[in-house]
Amino acid sequence: MIRVDRIRGAAAILLGAAALAGILLFLGRGMMLMVVLSGSMTPLMLPGDVIVVAPVETEQIEVGDIVVFQYPDQDERMVITHRIIGIDTETGLYSTRGDANNAPDRFFISRNDIIGRPVFLIPFVGFATEMKKQVILLMVILPSLLLTLLEARKLTRGLHAARRSSRENPVRKGQFFSIRYSRLLLLVSVLLLPFLLLAVPSLTGIQACGSPPNPADPHITVEGRGLVPEVYLVCTPGAGGVPVYGVVQPGETVAVPLSGAGSECTVARSPYILPVFWFVGLAGVNPYIPVIALAVLPGAFLTLALYPLWAERRLVKLHRKRRFIDHVLEN
Repeated sequence: MIRVDRIRGAAAILLGAAALAGILLFLGRGMMLMVVLSGSMTPLMLPGDVIVVAPVETEQIEVGDIVVFQYPDQDERMVITHRIIGIDTETGLYSTRGDANNAPDRFFISRNDIIGRPVFLIPFVGFATEMKKQVILLMVILPSLLLTLLEARKLTRGLHAARRSSRENPVRKGQFFSIRYSRLLLLVSVLLLPFLLLAVPSLTGIQACGSPPNPADPHITVEGRGLVPEVYLVCTPGAGGVPVYGVVQPGETVAVPLSGAGSECTVARSPYILPVFWFVGLAGVNPYIPVIALAVLPGAFLTLALYPLWAERRLVKLHRKRRFIDHVLEN
């Protein structure tokens, strides 16, 4: 048996703490929200995605980093997000290129042009409208705060009502969840199965590579498996620190270059359901994290969201709680 008001209180506290931490981090570090408008960084960033941009010290920028910068000597409103592919140590200028572009940018940028570095991505939010960061703030952060305040207010009123009831009536009543384990097990099985079936081909297809078979043409072959497209990442930086990643269709075979990747590497892969930005970040920590997260987390969240199907509310007099629990266990 689980106390309902305790669950509500814990959820309200966690949601409020997360919203407060997000606001403090967003404002304290001078972060900005920007909408991706072009496809030059596809598939890492798609048009309509919103990126969270954090300030960065230019001394920390290395080849392979993605930066947001103003187009040099042009209108300040023209902002570009590309990857650093070269640094001129003599002039301090950076050469950049979009991941989806075949050639480097025709210009060079200086330290003063760099605005920051993308640290997080929210997929497709920018499609709602051509919004500025203030509008996104109103649509994302403030509703979360409002929800937290309303839940906290409801919780506070519930506590006051319970205290008033306890003074008027010596026998208090409390709400509890009675879990129906057979339904819970069935629901978990039904919700987890589709994501497990999607994830198993990618999970079994993660490749550990040794030295390339042909040193004159170092590459490995990645074959699309499963029923949906897959995104892959060579978990060792490619030439110049630029990661090697892409999307492979079911049954398709692509040759992945290993230039600059060393003698050993791992090719992480996952169904193309997660945003590629998230996939690359998680796979950089461990190649198994994205596919395991995709196999487990969606089904777990859906199970929690459908709790009315497996959790029944019971109104129990508190001094009879033990007798009621024993009765439930016997049945």
